[in-house]
Amino acid sequence: MGNDSRQMTERNDLVTRNIGYVVTLARQYKSDILTTNDLISEGSIGLMKAAEKYDAQRGKPFVTFAAPYIRRSIEEAIRKTTGEVPVLSTDESLPIGSNNNYTLLNVLEDKDAPKTDSKADEGILSEDLIRAVGILNEREQAVVNRYYGLGFDKMTMAEIGQELGFKRERVRQIRDKAVRKLRKHSTL
Repeated sequence: MGNDSRQMTERNDLVTRNIGYVVTLARQYKSDILTTNDLISEGSIGLMKAAEKYDAQRGKPFVTFAAPYIRRSIEEAIRKTTGEVPVLSTDESLPIGSNNNYTLLNVLEDKDAPKTDSKADEGILSEDLIRAVGILNEREQAVVNRYYGLGFDKMTMAEIGQELGFKRERVRQIRDKAVRKLRKHSTL
């Protein structure tokens, strides 16, 4: 088998193995004109672009590498079709805690809230979080650091699961347990 043929087979395998991730990302977006299937198709184009440019020798997991390509393709399609800025679905249930059923609409920014010096607050918060995360076990630290972007780019639970070899639901369980541990420790 020639080198070009082998590379094409490897790219096709990457696309085939990760199409479910495109579906997950596409469902996070809302468009009045484009259907979820349209968004999945656009995301698949991004996945194929990522597969063409991916270099496994660099050590970055493919799903982490591909996520920005997929998101960009979906967002560009929404922009081109509607002329609007892409909107994540506000009615999609995003479980934040084990007993909570928040939607994205519940956690969107309050436009009337007073603004703070976000950079200063972010630096202080980040230092405090990094110290607090030290009480967690290695697996909990890995999930929390990636989910909240502590020393990593922020990642979705699906992306974390792909990188660490867990299912998305298991990542959510680990994150929730870690957050409970952090809350308990902060009240002592």
